Amino acid sequence: MLKTKRLELVGFDVKYANDFFELWSDFEVIKYTFTPLLTTIDECINLIEHQINRTNKGFIDRFVILLNNKAIGMVGCICMDKGNFIYGLYYQISRVHWGCGYASEAASALMHYVLNEYPNAIFKAEVVSENPASASVLRKIGLKQTHIEENGFKRNNFELDLIHYSNA
Repeated sequence: MLKTKRLELVGFDVKYANDFFELWSDFEVIKYTFTPLLTTIDECINLIEHQINRTNKGFIDRFVILLNNKAIGMVGCICMDKGNFIYGLYYQISRVHWGCGYASEAASALMHYVLNEYPNAIFKAEVVSENPASASVLRKIGLKQTHIEENGFKRNNFELDLIHYSNA
């Protein structure tokens, strides 16, 4: 578990299924991600179990973000290149908590956690051009824009430019 001034970051558990169903059944939250829009609690439980199975067994790399014991989102960093310590940073926050600084607080805590274990870790993240709030989070935690990939994000019937960020 990781703690920040306002948040706790804990491992995934199906006990947070109701909170995550609220998150993942809101199209505004998931529209710029590859998370499927959920319609049942069973789908949510399956997705949480999938997240648990994807978690690195020797080093926790994805967390539930808790605010007052309620799951308000998730933050993680998928290992993209173990030999070079390159991690793909991502986060999702429930819409009612947007604009409160929780995403940057959780992402910063996760980065410090990883850097404590792997001081040379490189973080990469992507944000669609239509999501300036997420780009602001990345800049706030110290990532810099590296390049723009035209039409790099495709979901359903729309394509958007994908802006790449890194701390390297």
